[in-house]
Amino acid sequence: MNIAELTRKHPLYTLMIEEWKYLKTSYDGGEAYEHAALLYRYAYERDELLNKKTESNRYLERLEQTPLDNQCKSSLHTYSSYLWRRKPQRDLGRLKEHFETLAMLEDCDLEGTTIDEFMRQVEIHGHIFGHTWIVIDKSAKQYRTLAQERRAGARPYFVRYDPPSVWNWEFARSDNGQLELTYLKVCETETDKEGKIQQTIRIWTKELVEVYKISNGSIEEEAAVSVKNTLGIIPAVCHYSRTKKIHGIGVSEIEDIAKMQQSIYNDLSEMAQSIRNTNHNTLVKNAEDDASAGAGAVIIMDAGTESGKKPYLLQTQGFQITGLINSIKEKTDMINRMTHLSPVRNQRTQTFSGEALKTEFQLLNALLNEMAASMQLTEKRLLRIFCKWIRRERDYESIAIIYPAKFELRDSKSDIELLKEAKALNVQSEAYQRELDKAIVNITMEDDAQLEEINQQLDTANYSLEPAPPAPAGAAAAAAV
Repeated sequence: MNIAELTRKHPLYTLMIEEWKYLKTSYDGGEAYEHAALLYRYAYERDELLNKKTESNRYLERLEQTPLDNQCKSSLHTYSSYLWRRKPQRDLGRLKEHFETLAMLEDCDLEGTTIDEFMRQVEIHGHIFGHTWIVIDKSAKQYRTLAQERRAGARPYFVRYDPPSVWNWEFARSDNGQLELTYLKVCETETDKEGKIQQTIRIWTKELVEVYKISNGSIEEEAAVSVKNTLGIIPAVCHYSRTKKIHGIGVSEIEDIAKMQQSIYNDLSEMAQSIRNTNHNTLVKNAEDDASAGAGAVIIMDAGTESGKKPYLLQTQGFQITGLINSIKEKTDMINRMTHLSPVRNQRTQTFSGEALKTEFQLLNALLNEMAASMQLTEKRLLRIFCKWIRRERDYESIAIIYPAKFELRDSKSDIELLKEAKALNVQSEAYQRELDKAIVNITMEDDAQLEEINQQLDTANYSLEPAPPAPAGAAAAAAV
């Protein structure tokens, strides 16, 4: 295989790679965001670039001084905090005492990562790019017995590949109409201690698994490996965050947020410039006038200016700063609406009805439900391949994986106020009063063990109902008439 064929990429990869890099940079923030140079350039900065200068010193200063309000990372981690508040339930069925399966749950990637933490990373990176890939691989070394294999620790393990590392893929319909992956090419890039970059290309088909190494732009022929694919399938799953554009390409959760984040980033730069100019006046003087510059700027007038013209100060105005602050607040509110995180992130300055808050929480709950359902489907598909690797395919049907389907999202303060008003009504029913107390406990207690103990105490509690207050005399006479 020649180098051109080996490095050939999917047409959609070429189309999407810059977008994927932008989304990853938007999530990473920090130094990566600064190096991406996502601030808009002023006119003089563009002129300096045209004059063959790589970067304007003033532009670099703005990049270093501008802070980033990382809305992308904040939003995705807020989703993750709700999704993983309760861990998924796993019933391994007939594999509950199987050695390799139990070892996989504790160390699924042979790097000490538990299955929960691995799936959390799958979830986060799926949100960033819209999708991510997971391959279940196993050492190609052959062992005589199962005992030898176990002593060597040779078992299936998980590997996650982000979209920039997956160069090519192909899906096709099988004879029974099922969609299956028929080709996958991934690239692993590593840098050795001498700074030398080496790429390892892995290609899966239903018949073969091929491995090639590229060093200094050429293929290392002696390192090429080609072995038979004993599974008969490509052991890989494409996890989609929620939905997909087409097969192999998902819809990122932050593609709209990233643009708004960049806009806020530029507003923060403008605000920093405005504050600097507002706090310090600008001196306008002739070139030959002797004056020292302080914290403010200095403008040198043309040599042809009238000699009687005296130096003067330009007074700055600060109303632009207020406009920028309002703009940032409005854009942040837009992000909260796009992510459906308004009820949990907004500092509300106006009163909302209980029904409006309930609707917002329902929207967020529906969004989280879709994400959890996608995670559940991906893990089931991974375990199906895992069972095929360990030759226990029939035992897959005994496995049950359940991710949370409902998320307790509520305005606790409003709910408590409502329950207090309901208690004050003094409804003459022990069952009603008991259920009110249970509702209060469910809101205020988080520990499941304590919650269960208190509910059991309430089930056996004796409620002595107070008699209802007597009706006024006038009301009784009117009822008699």
